Amino acid sequence: MIEDKIQKRTLSIRVSTNGFCFCSYIPSQENSLQYHFFTPSPENSLTVNLKRAVEECPFDVTDCDIKAIIETDEYTALPAEYDNRQDYKSYYRYCFPKSNSNVEIVSNRLNAHNITILFPVEKAVYEFLQKLGEVTFYTPISILAGYLTHTPLPEERYMLAYMNNSHMLLLSMNNGNIATSNIFKSENKENSLFYLLSIWKEQGLSQTEDTLYICGDSDIEEFGPECSRFIKEIKRLNPTSLFSPNLLTKLKEIPFDLQALLLCE
Repeated sequence: MIEDKIQKRTLSIRVSTNGFCFCSYIPSQENSLQYHFFTPSPENSLTVNLKRAVEECPFDVTDCDIKAIIETDEYTALPAEYDNRQDYKSYYRYCFPKSNSNVEIVSNRLNAHNITILFPVEKAVYEFLQKLGEVTFYTPISILAGYLTHTPLPEERYMLAYMNNSHMLLLSMNNGNIATSNIFKSENKENSLFYLLSIWKEQGLSQTEDTLYICGDSDIEEFGPECSRFIKEIKRLNPTSLFSPNLLTKLKEIPFDLQALLLCE
């Protein structure tokens, strides 16, 4: 029974309007990693595109533990002492009164940070994924916070900037705890830099003593030098350094948050 659990295959599905990522993996067998990306049609709904993506996935999506990453710019944190599942929807609606009403509100409990992250999943997407098997839902903020707990960074105070699909997620950390988190939709480096520096100043971080970690898509290669004009200590966060060298080629195309989720399995 224990051996069966160790060998259980996981299927991670990253759901985004910009595309769907599928990753099949058995943690104890590094050569088992399989990855597939599906480009959606702008003419179809998110659910229709997801169904097509599953149908066209080149590897088996049955008989596995399913982990779904939902990319969204709406999430909120609920203090653990007020964590009552019956209140999730009303609490979320209070924070986002104009959000889509046709959604399921799901959660991730971050015990290390004493909070619960609430975020929405389109109801049709939620129901379709449930038909594939038992699903655990995540959103990038939950994964990044979990990664920082699993693989803590040496600094006491720092900010993590994750850039993906024209969004920037900022996570300010103080002594291993989340000080604040924000997500912004940004179309250019200038706006991203403005948002980042505003939160940096608001959190009282030092331009010379505290560290900015950057991670995410290819835009960070150009964003790093822009930030260095204002912040002295800038480091690239790259979870691929924690994988076996045999997996590096396969990991190149996998988004940062999906890599981090694999590491935390």
